Amino acid sequence: MRWRRADVHSVHCWRCRVDAALSIRRTSPRTHAGRYPDLSLADARRAAAKARVRVDAGEDVAVEKQRRKVADACAWTVRDLLRDHETRVAPGLAASTAFGMLNYMRTDLLPALGSRVARDVTPDDAQALIERAAERSYWAAANARKAGIALFSHARARRIVVANPFRAVNMSSISAQPAKRQRVALNPAQLRMFLLGLSALAPVDAALAELLLRTGERIGEALGATWQEIDTQAGEWRIPRERIKTRKRMTAPAFVIRLHRSTAALFERLRPLACGSPLVFPALAGAQDRNMDHERALDRLKAYAATLPNFPSIVFHDLRSTVRSGMRALGTPAEVCERALNHRLPGIVGVYDVVQPERVAAAFVQWSNYLDGLRKGADVVPIRRKSD
Repeated sequence: MRWRRADVHSVHCWRCRVDAALSIRRTSPRTHAGRYPDLSLADARRAAAKARVRVDAGEDVAVEKQRRKVADACAWTVRDLLRDHETRVAPGLAASTAFGMLNYMRTDLLPALGSRVARDVTPDDAQALIERAAERSYWAAANARKAGIALFSHARARRIVVANPFRAVNMSSISAQPAKRQRVALNPAQLRMFLLGLSALAPVDAALAELLLRTGERIGEALGATWQEIDTQAGEWRIPRERIKTRKRMTAPAFVIRLHRSTAALFERLRPLACGSPLVFPALAGAQDRNMDHERALDRLKAYAATLPNFPSIVFHDLRSTVRSGMRALGTPAEVCERALNHRLPGIVGVYDVVQPERVAAAFVQWSNYLDGLRKGADVVPIRRKSD
C-alpha cells in the first residue's frame, strides 16, 4: 500500500485527534510503525519493507510486538518489585508481619539483588544470599528465606517471574536448626545489676530494655509503637488489635496497658529522641518512617549483657519472661499475670474467670514499684506465696 503526503495530510486535517499511524497491512493483522509527522514517510517505507520481509517469512509481527511489550513490562528489578509489594501486599498484612517481612527484604534482599532484573534471579543467587544471612544466625537466614519467598510469590502473581527461586533453597543444607532455647527469667540480683548498668547503653536502647521490663510487651509490638497510641496524661498505651500477635483471639479493638508514673516518664524521655517521627522507636540514621532494626538492637542488648559479671545470655523475650515470673513471685495470681502479658487463659478458666482491668493495672503498679526499688539500690526481695 503506497501513501502520498497529500493523503496523510488530509487524514491529519480530517480528524483533530488524529492517529495518523503508518501501517503495514497484509491480509491481517496490522502493526503500527509510528505516528505522522513524528515518523517521516521515508522511514515508514523502510520499516514497512522490513516488516514485509518478516511477514513473508511467516512471522506474525503484531503478536511479536505484543510479546515485546509484555517482556518490557516484566523487566522489573527486585527494587521495583519491592516497591510494588509495599504498595499492594504489605498494607493487607498484620502490622507485625509486614514489619518483619519488609525489614528482611530491605536488610538482606535489597542490598544484594536490588538492581537485578527479578526474572533473572536464580536459585543460586537465593542460596548465596541466605548463606550470607546465616553468618549472623540460623534464624536470620530462615527469616531472609521467608521474605524472599513472599516477595517472589508476589512476582509470580504479577506474572513477572515463572518460578520462585527462594523455594528451591533448603535451610538444612545451609545450617542446622539450633535446639530450642530455654527461657531465662532474671532473679532479683541479676535484675538489679541489669537496671543499674543500663546507662552503658545508648539512651534509646536503654529505654527500650527498660520499657520491656516494665510492660512485658513483645519486642515487635514495642518497636512498632506510635506516639498516637501513647497518652501519658491518661496513663495509657493502647496497642491496636491489628498489631497484636494474638489478635485472632482478641475481641477488644485494642490491648490497653496502664502506665505507671515511671513508665510514663520513660515515654516522655523517649519523645525528643524520636526527632519528630510518628514512631516511638524510629530507625537510626534518619530513616524516620521505619522502625528500629530488631536484629541490631538485639545484638546491642547481648553485647551489654556480656559485660555484666556472671550474667546469663539473654534475648528480648527473656525480659518478658522476667516480668511474668517476677509478678508471680510478688504474689500476683497466675490469671492476672497471664492477662498482663495479653495471654489467653486456657480452657474453662478462660471462659469463666474474668480478670478485671483494675487487677491488671494494680499488678503493673506493684511491679514497677518493685523495679524502682531495685534501681534505687534498696534490698527489695519478692514475697513468695506458698500457693494461690
